[in-house]
Amino acid sequence: MKLKLSYGRQELFEQLAVDGRPTVRQAVGAVAASHPQIYQQLCDGSGSLRASLAVFINGEHIRYRNGWDTVLEEGDEIYIVPLITGG
Repeated sequence: MKLKLSYGRQELFEQLAVDGRPTVRQAVGAVAASHPQIYQQLCDGSGSLRASLAVFINGEHIRYRNGWDTVLEEGDEIYIVPLITGG
């Protein structure tokens, strides 16, 4: 399946080798094999997305879809954006 996953300025992949239609969870999980250091920045020890990150599919936040279980379509673009916090 052709899709694009970007984290900050890095493009992590453009192809995802899965059967059927993957979810956001599966796409981010694929980063563990190809970019393990980046995966550790994205997910905590339990495999959950870190709270300091936001995930968008084609410009729409996944919270307005089905979260981690959002099904991806051919050609989707996934952007993982670190949130800026401070005080």
